[in-house]
Amino acid sequence: MTTTPFFPALRAQLAARGRRHFQALRVLDLPALAQQLRQLIPAHLLAQEEQGPNSRDRVFSLRLSFECFLWQMLKPKTSCREVVRAVQALFKSQGRGAPDSGTAAYVQARQRLPLERLENTLTHTAQTAQRRLGHQGWLRTRPVKVVDCSTTQLPDTAPNQQRYPQAPGQKPGCGFPLLKFLVLFSLSSVPVSVLTIDTIDLNFARQP
Repeated sequence: MTTTPFFPALRAQLAARGRRHFQALRVLDLPALAQQLRQLIPAHLLAQEEQGPNSRDRVFSLRLSFECFLWQMLKPKTSCREVVRAVQALFKSQGRGAPDSGTAAYVQARQRLPLERLENTLTHTAQTAQRRLGHQGWLRTRPVKVVDCSTTQLPDTAPNQQRYPQAPGQKPGCGFPLLKFLVLFSLSSVPVSVLTIDTIDLNFARQP
């Protein structure tokens, strides 16, 4: 969304707020971001499963995989190899043996992140932010929400191509599947929910 026709003054206010928060997070290294997240996200939300894909003891536990993935998304053009190097430095600082320098373990761990856990974590952080702020930013007795829509390209897989068609003007055989989504923000805190219609095929290609 490039304009806010009904509330034009909100654009400058919201854009500046978003940039400030984003830049503050981008400058954090992996250990600093992990420390911030551990103060915000309770251990049980990203704990190991009792059985199944996320039950084994691995270098990239469910929590570490989440922290690495978020750190990677906050830093554009950060490769999986850079993430692994950051984890090696983290382990070394803790007096632990450094993991292998290959990226396969991290890529596979990222693919195992359960969608339900991510949704629960998002909900918890939004509720925590709202509790800390109380009624600050409310309009009389009601919290104010901001609705925005956007799109993003998805991995070029057959399930995604079928479920998320490309833009109408795109030539056949070119381009990537296009996901449209609606985001609901709390004006006084952070995004409170992200609404998507269907399941996305997260079959990420291995990065160098």
